[in-house]
Amino acid sequence: MMNYVIGLDLGTHYTRIWKPEEGIVLRCPTAAAIDSRTHHVVALGSEACRMIGKTPEHILAYRPVAEGLITDFEVASRMVTGFFDAKRLCTLFRRPAVIVAAPYYLDQVHQLAVENAVLEAGARSVAIIPGIYAAAAGERLDVRSPRAHLILSVGGGVAEAAVISSGNVIHAKTLRVAGDRLNMAIVSYLKNRYRLLIGESAAEALKLKLGTADPKLDRGQMVVRGRNAISKLAESRAVDARDICEAMTPAIDAVARLAESVVQEAPHELERELYGMGIMLTGGSALLPGLGKALSQKTGMRVVVSQNPQDAVIQGLGRIASHPELMGEPLTFRRR
Repeated sequence: MMNYVIGLDLGTHYTRIWKPEEGIVLRCPTAAAIDSRTHHVVALGSEACRMIGKTPEHILAYRPVAEGLITDFEVASRMVTGFFDAKRLCTLFRRPAVIVAAPYYLDQVHQLAVENAVLEAGARSVAIIPGIYAAAAGERLDVRSPRAHLILSVGGGVAEAAVISSGNVIHAKTLRVAGDRLNMAIVSYLKNRYRLLIGESAAEALKLKLGTADPKLDRGQMVVRGRNAISKLAESRAVDARDICEAMTPAIDAVARLAESVVQEAPHELERELYGMGIMLTGGSALLPGLGKALSQKTGMRVVVSQNPQDAVIQGLGRIASHPELMGEPLTFRRR
């Protein structure tokens, strides 16, 4: 393994970078603002995120990654370059090899986009590994053991479930139901039940303040402002935690079915072992109160919620960069 190896988790909502001897050196929103007239970068990260939906016509502020995939190669590359420059990761005399976490279902086209974006940012070489495997390593699961582990990651863009054993992903599935879809479910629910139109940022605020996967958990209520779907006039309404729980229940049911299907489709000799070990729940949406309990009730399996679910992937990339033997097969680095 090369001496100078960093980890990059290019997530839908947040980008994280791990550096040798320093650990996680960057946690920053995956966002960029570009001046469409000059094509110059106006802002990156937190500043760009605050600009989304609030810019003049010639300033484009958005997320260049959606559902774990790069949707705008040029902007993503310039964003990664900016992050690398801010942390002085690439210099004239020292360029890193980069291990990048990506969705398990990544196809060759999107894999090439990720590799090129990182190489354009100044990396010497790049290797891509499944984010779900990195999360398992970050959660300190014994990924090299022949004992099977089931890990479920519910992030901002996608939910992934995987059976991991002997340094490999034995079986995995991905579902485009995660934090963003929970927000959309809240928007749809309020429109259908109360004829109240709100934006995704308001839905995100409701999810964070009132969201729960347990209908018995009362987190109070919150006044939300929007427009009446019929009159189009401004309207305010008090929304309580039961509304938000009901809105998100179909999506949570889908995540539970995802975990169940991975177990059922895994080799039969592993099924009993998986039920005995239970589910390791990670990803940013694992912070939703009551989610572990709800998934346990729906799947009939024990669920262990990560202590630090948002950083599991980047911590795993750091462990793999330091201990490449954690991978069942040697990492393949691509150069220019």
